[in-house]
Amino acid sequence: MSQMELAEEVGVSFQQIQKYEKGINRISAERIQQLAKALGTSVNTFFEKESVPMVSEPFDEYSPKGMLMDVTQEEAKLLQLLRKIDNKKIKEGLVQQLRGLAELLER
Repeated sequence: MSQMELAEEVGVSFQQIQKYEKGINRISAERIQQLAKALGTSVNTFFEKESVPMVSEPFDEYSPKGMLMDVTQEEAKLLQLLRKIDNKKIKEGLVQQLRGLAELLER
């Protein structure tokens, strides 16, 4: 099901669906029920810890080369937190620190 189809089914814009998927906007319990019904799944699907549910599968042609699409909840949380930081220099500094830590662990 595409984001557009899901949005029409639930009664929101596809941009809103994207915001839900990326964790930019919070989702009410009522909206979660609507999404679960539209997707033909249980509300519990959205709360399982083993995988991060996606509204639609990513298209390889649009994803950056080498980027992992199967992320853990910790990785998704890091991305959400990084997106909240508006200062580009701070973001770059954090990425450099993480890169340095990863290099240290590879040795």
